[in-house]
Amino acid sequence: MAVLASWVWVLAGCFCAAVAEVSDSSDPYPPLWEDSPEQLSDYMMEDGNYIINPWVYTDRMGMYRILLEETAMYFAKYGPENEQNLLWGLPLQFGWQYQSGRLADPTGMTDCGNELNESLCVSVDSWWADINYYLSVIPFLAAVDSGITGISPNQITILPPPKDQMRFCYNVSDCQSAVPGTMNRWRDFFQYMQLNSSDFDGLLNYLWEAHASSLDYPTSAFGDRTKSWYHSNFLVILTEIQDHYL
Repeated sequence: MAVLASWVWVLAGCFCAAVAEVSDSSDPYPPLWEDSPEQLSDYMMEDGNYIINPWVYTDRMGMYRILLEETAMYFAKYGPENEQNLLWGLPLQFGWQYQSGRLADPTGMTDCGNELNESLCVSVDSWWADINYYLSVIPFLAAVDSGITGISPNQITILPPPKDQMRFCYNVSDCQSAVPGTMNRWRDFFQYMQLNSSDFDGLLNYLWEAHASSLDYPTSAFGDRTKSWYHSNFLVILTEIQDHYL
């Protein structure tokens, strides 16, 4: 995969440090990319449903990998090997969060993400993990609902975290009720992508609207997590990015 354009990082809301970490790596893909599900059949099945646990790093990364795979045909005209796919910024940011320890339990009350046998655990107590939930599960469900994956939304089961279950949504109908604006914007993006008349600038605009909307609710809803990881610098940088590019 070629070096990704800078606007992908802008959309992902990544720090310059994250870009440097990936650029210096001999592997341009996020950590454990090859160990993550590449297709829905790689997930466990139960009663005809695909079971996805977004509180396991590789399961959540798998949703991104599937989105990249299923949308590749729509970006083929913009560059080879899916390198111009606008969605690359999302798994790269998530991989950076994992690699830097931001998905682990910051309270130290559990081993989630902190011990070798719990290294793939994504902590519900992590502000970063909670915000990213709305940048992974929501886009994935919207893509399924838009027909990108070719299956019914009823065939997807998203597992809840071990606590604070009411702070998240788990299927298309629940998420449509919980964050209707965000679901609509992601659905608009995927539906526009499938139009023959779609162009790169249009895709960029639709994606920015969806990405920004995904941050609106969780950044306010998870205010109780704000003391962890000194995320204030992230919010300052994100605000500056929004002010500059909007």
